[in-house]
Amino acid sequence: MAKGQMAILGLALLLVAAALPMTGCTNGSADDVPATVVAELTRIAGEATQAAPTASPTPRPLAPADVPATVTAALTQVAGEATRVAEEATQAALPPTSTLAPGVTRDFNCVAKNGGMVCWGWSVDGQATPLTESFQQVSAGAWHTCGVNAHDSVTCWGRYVDGQARPPGGSFRQVSVSVSGRHTCGVKADGRVACWGNNDYGQATPPAGSFQQVSAGSSHTCGVKADGSVACWGNNGEGQSTPRAGSFQQVSAGMIHTCGVKTDGRVACWGDNADGQTTRPAGSFRQVSAGVDYTCGVKADGNVACWGSKHGGKTRPPAGSFRQVSAGNGHACGLKTDASVVCWGSTADGRSKPPAGGFQQVSAGGAHACGVKTDGSVACWGNNDVGQAAPP
Repeated sequence: MAKGQMAILGLALLLVAAALPMTGCTNGSADDVPATVVAELTRIAGEATQAAPTASPTPRPLAPADVPATVTAALTQVAGEATRVAEEATQAALPPTSTLAPGVTRDFNCVAKNGGMVCWGWSVDGQATPLTESFQQVSAGAWHTCGVNAHDSVTCWGRYVDGQARPPGGSFRQVSVSVSGRHTCGVKADGRVACWGNNDYGQATPPAGSFQQVSAGSSHTCGVKADGSVACWGNNGEGQSTPRAGSFQQVSAGMIHTCGVKTDGRVACWGDNADGQTTRPAGSFRQVSAGVDYTCGVKADGNVACWGSKHGGKTRPPAGSFRQVSAGNGHACGLKTDASVVCWGSTADGRSKPPAGGFQQVSAGGAHACGVKTDGSVACWGNNDVGQAAPP
């Protein structure tokens, strides 16, 4: 390259690099200029060398006035292009400030949070290394998990082939992931129910009205309305979406059956009863959880009772005083009054081996479980083949 051509190229690179700090780069230098821009500048410098007058016998430094006007205009255009490229790179590296605006890519999920980024899912290149998030409540399904975070937004992780892990924006009171793992529903701050994911049977099309609580089953959903009545929608092939009359305080939708606790403490169940999962025991209950082919509930005295399929020991809870119970696929987990979590039933994939520490809530899914610890963090254990046990 001729000396005049090198001088013009150097001047151009300095011009372009000077624009880089304005786009967010810390120190602009020629090394920051994209290769495509350098190539274009080299071409322009060559044209400028041919157009420039014959050099004086006495060498002097090249000044901007020596550059023809047409070349200066071209350099200005290239500098603008370099600025645009740098701005795009800066915005890709630094997400906009937001109070948890959810977004999902093909194999991992990210949300922008106050200038930072929270990601989870497929992380073969480290693209989903998450930050710690604080949660109020969590719900585990077959292949994904969702929770209401400290900002009242819903965050989900795991499989989302049906859109079940892509929650809408807005504030939520409570969220519930389906037993089949194909849809999710939540109660919003204004009492309306929002659902997302698979809707083959209308299970993700909730009725209008104000709700206290919602529970997503396999292909049906039920919720307790503001007046205490239960409404169900979706698949009703086994009567699982035909609720009992009366006033309820809580409802739980299982695979193809549903159970709820009435305001007087009695349990009512409906739907499939092939394994005795809707043949509830006598007595007063505080809370109930319908699993795949069995049901568990916390009785008024704190003991847990389970009924239905006995396969794998999932209907044989340990003794002790409990605050809450969750029936998963082949295992169940319960929160004891001392804030510890215990699980029983299938031990495959470590699903029945919760970590030590204090918890405030627990949820058993298909082959994993998650719980909200007393400090607001989420801990998950068990199968993690699609990231369902890797919370943000």
